[in-house]
Amino acid sequence: MKKARISEFRLLALAILILIISYYFDNRVSFFFKGIDSFVLKTIFSIAANIGIIFVLVIALPSILLYKRSKRLARLLWLTAFVSFILAFILKIIILRQRPENVLTFPFTHIIDYSFPSMHAMIVFSILPLLVEAFSRYKYLWITFAFAAAFSRIYFRFHFLSDVVFGAFAGYFIGDWLLYLHKRGKLWK
Repeated sequence: MKKARISEFRLLALAILILIISYYFDNRVSFFFKGIDSFVLKTIFSIAANIGIIFVLVIALPSILLYKRSKRLARLLWLTAFVSFILAFILKIIILRQRPENVLTFPFTHIIDYSFPSMHAMIVFSILPLLVEAFSRYKYLWITFAFAAAFSRIYFRFHFLSDVVFGAFAGYFIGDWLLYLHKRGKLWK
């Protein structure tokens, strides 16, 4: 147990270090991708970033498959997505970081116009631990899709690198923590 806590602390320290480094490179990475205009990358990232495809591929379809195995696993998937969505939303309200470019405008509210953290990255990476464990046969598909969805946010200049890095790490920690609580029987009574 003590050894597991040490490795979790090291992972958290590594995540913080990567976040600090990514923050340093935010403008350079944004500038670099501003000059890249590739039909192939646009197509791949448009598919990976499409919220409808994300919903179907990493929430709806897996929850149907999980529901056949265990209703609790399906609920865990939805809970994980919901918790990461709410946390990302709250952080956007608190931090109010402007996007690299003014590419989004939402009527009636400008809260999700803000950049930090990447909600796409946070949600997709929060579900990743459960998907990798429940469908381990397809783990590389899940991991590839999560990275493509997160990376697309930088490519289309919706987010800075640090927004995506924080969203990915925070989402993963949320998903891993909720999966841990589920395995210990502490989520559902």
